[in-house]
Amino acid sequence: MNPSLVEAIAPATSANLGAGFDVFGVALDALSDRVIVEKTSHEGVIEIEIEGEGSETIPREPKRNTAGIVANELLKYSGERCGLKIRIIKGIRPGSGLGSSAASAAATAVAVNELLGLGLNPIQLISFAALGEIASAGSPHADNVSAATLGDFIVITSREPLEVLKLKLPKNVEFAIVLPEIRVDTSLARSVLPKKVDLSSMVHNIGRAATFIAGIALNNVEIMGKGMTDIIIEPARAHLIPGLSHVKERAIKSGAAGVTISGAGPSIIALVDSRRMSAEKVALAMKSAFEEVGIRSCPICAKPGAGARIIRKE
Repeated sequence: MNPSLVEAIAPATSANLGAGFDVFGVALDALSDRVIVEKTSHEGVIEIEIEGEGSETIPREPKRNTAGIVANELLKYSGERCGLKIRIIKGIRPGSGLGSSAASAAATAVAVNELLGLGLNPIQLISFAALGEIASAGSPHADNVSAATLGDFIVITSREPLEVLKLKLPKNVEFAIVLPEIRVDTSLARSVLPKKVDLSSMVHNIGRAATFIAGIALNNVEIMGKGMTDIIIEPARAHLIPGLSHVKERAIKSGAAGVTISGAGPSIIALVDSRRMSAEKVALAMKSAFEEVGIRSCPICAKPGAGARIIRKE
């Protein structure tokens, strides 16, 4: 017998990690969203309640809400003649570049799958969760939701058909993150990207992305850090984050192996070898750098985290 209520949790994530645009993603253990889903007797109706971090900025209308889109698509897929009531408890600030919408989408997909007894496999769950990104990014993309669903580090090896590879990062990988008190709309951050890139830039980024993966294979955080240089996406978005170059410079000087914009921003994420350097020291250095350009920010330290999971059934 299927439960009448399911609660799931999904982690914050960081996408791209430099040159891996729309391909790389990592789950972070520092922040998470929780989603509680219940069946109702209102056939086909999705009801949404939201509380927590930045909840006042999130639409409650199902067609404009990440979780609402995912729940509606799964309900249609199921053929069940019921409605769904969704309560979202936000622990990840919307528009942070830390996969806020992806966490809600992944948690919703996992919860509804269990609630309705759909038996979906991980790739199917990711495909449904990716539809939720339409609400924030304007189109479905799977990097954040794959990391939020599966945990650890993921590579989107194919978009159509969707294929996702999960890798374990070296045990000494940590992340120093700083979240500035500015907002970067995800759809805006995607709209400023170049429609075409020159061959030399493409070759550079492919080399850097390959270097990041080589660093994982070699269990070498410093090599991973060398792979975080992006000369296509980050320069196009740099003007959206005042002080970006100063913050990045400070991160490297304080001992980070690599540093880049987290997802669409405005968070900045630095890769740290915990055997050589404290992630907290790097995060505080980046916070100080933002303060020097007049921007307040919040430092966050994280390790690679687990994926979405059910924490309650009734």
